[in-house]
Amino acid sequence: MTLYGFKALKENIKNIDHVDISNHKVNEIDFLKNNGIKYTIRAQSFFNNFKGINHQFVVSYTIKQKNNDLQSFLSKVNLDKKIIFVIVDSIMDPHNFGAILRTCEAFNVDGVIYKKDNQVQITDVVSKTSQGAADRLNLFRVTNLSNAIQILKENKFWIYSSALIDSSTNYKDINYDDHTVLIIGNEERGVSKGVIEASDFVIKIPMLGTSQSLNVSVATGILLAEIALKK
Repeated sequence: MTLYGFKALKENIKNIDHVDISNHKVNEIDFLKNNGIKYTIRAQSFFNNFKGINHQFVVSYTIKQKNNDLQSFLSKVNLDKKIIFVIVDSIMDPHNFGAILRTCEAFNVDGVIYKKDNQVQITDVVSKTSQGAADRLNLFRVTNLSNAIQILKENKFWIYSSALIDSSTNYKDINYDDHTVLIIGNEERGVSKGVIEASDFVIKIPMLGTSQSLNVSVATGILLAEIALKK
């Protein structure tokens, strides 16, 4: 993935493979030297390839993202501690996905599961919007969400889907388990019917105004604040 600007580089220093940089960025080049990061000096005309992007003449390339295996990860993780997974069900907007990943990292989510198909993938836009969280999180790209949910249930996780349906429970009225999976649905259709049926609870954020729903990344932040911070 590609990151733009010096701030993004510093925030993801452990995941940087190499950097393209202009020779007038003297302090930034010293930083790269001091941290042993490979870099290539580029003419300023090189950065015309990134029109419309606030690159600040610093373009970083991360180490290729490895796809984690869920079953293997669960066999190694300490199941005696609080663990939170987030499943995104068919998020299509890269800015929404990036914002969700940023929120997940902010609340120390242990893993994010997303689909191989019918779902935006980890693109440069997603990575940039996530402010590097896409490189710091444990990401699990799966072919089937139902199979992933079954694996989590077998490891004693409780599944909570967010959906504005009549049978939903106010998210504040739930005692979340220490092993929690939060499922967030598509921007328009929400969580798919089969995934809702596989859930242990269906939760919602009550709307007090005239708006019928929140942006999916905003809703994720509200729900994770409740789940992650609640004693």
